[in-house]
Amino acid sequence: MKAEKRKKSKLPVLITILIILALIQILRPIGKPKLKLIMATNQTTSGSLQINWPQNTQCALAIQNEGFIDKTPNQSPFPTASVAKIMTAYIILKDHPLQFGQNGEALTITKRDVEEYLKDKADGQSVVKVEAGEKLNERQMLEALLLPSANNIATLLAKWDAGSVENFVLKMNQTAKELGMTNTHYDDPAGISLKTQSSAYDQVLLAQKAFELHTFRSIVGMAQATLPVCGTVYNVNYVLGKDGIVGIKTGSMPQIGANFVFAADHFVSYKKVTIIGAIFGASGKEPLMTALNGAIKALDSLKPYLDLKEIVKKNQLIATLVYPNGFKTNLIAKDSLTTIVWPSKNTHLQIVLDKELKLPISKGQIVGNLIYSDKKIPLVAQSSINKPTLIQKLTRL
Repeated sequence: MKAEKRKKSKLPVLITILIILALIQILRPIGKPKLKLIMATNQTTSGSLQINWPQNTQCALAIQNEGFIDKTPNQSPFPTASVAKIMTAYIILKDHPLQFGQNGEALTITKRDVEEYLKDKADGQSVVKVEAGEKLNERQMLEALLLPSANNIATLLAKWDAGSVENFVLKMNQTAKELGMTNTHYDDPAGISLKTQSSAYDQVLLAQKAFELHTFRSIVGMAQATLPVCGTVYNVNYVLGKDGIVGIKTGSMPQIGANFVFAADHFVSYKKVTIIGAIFGASGKEPLMTALNGAIKALDSLKPYLDLKEIVKKNQLIATLVYPNGFKTNLIAKDSLTTIVWPSKNTHLQIVLDKELKLPISKGQIVGNLIYSDKKIPLVAQSSINKPTLIQKLTRL
């Protein structure tokens, strides 16, 4: 009798434990799904690339929004000369954005500004003439900075933006750090100092960011501009318009030769791309022409390698979405993805699921995106996944 009573007394406890375990199992979250990849997310284009660079130069090439194409192995700090003005213009336009058709704030030229102009001119620097009382708006100052490469305007802009040249140089170096320009140090806003140094790779990084700004693109693409006192000034980029070249900035000094950061528009099949490159340390009897013509030769050697390729097809099976206990659905691409490729290019695709994704999932529902660079291709569920039944919840691991 006592043994039977003990068994009866344990039964309610066991039932209670089972009920608690069942409730825990029912209420326990389904768990996060896992992705089983079907398509390779890293794709490397076969072949090898041979760019015709000028001899004994430091160079780099990229395509805007597509990635770096090639660079010479000797990337190291090298005096930028007037190429430094790309950073000066970039900071000015970031701090004082100009929309299409806007000219920006006007600055009145002081006697001190004239004195600095005369001093720079006497030193043999690249300058534009200014007069006390003259008014220059932001766009005009940027035109003077980027076309005839006026050092006195670089100083003017630095003081206008940051209160002093020293403060502006701090901004230049901070911006370089933020952009990952590890071989770069600025000592002045014009590039007259030999301590203002960068690498071709770093300048292509910067040029890609600057080329995102419409005003920057439009100014470096101008052949000439008219200023109030100086009159007509001309772009020292003498190959502007050749081989699709639409910018960007030259820089030369007797001590270093010539540098050229350039951009060129080019059609690959029906798609227009912008190629951005840099050549540092061109030499010879006419170093600047060596750099300018070197850019054309590099572009001509690159273009045959470029191809437009469909790397993802519409309705292509990309991955399987798997929930605990085998709940799953295939994910397919809603659209195709076409991109520019070249030999040895590595194309990395990333799958990002919707953060709010939860069961049930309907057939045809967008559950995430396939991402490449600035492109997003929606991923669609090929079949439905219902909420788990009570039995499925109870029996899952």
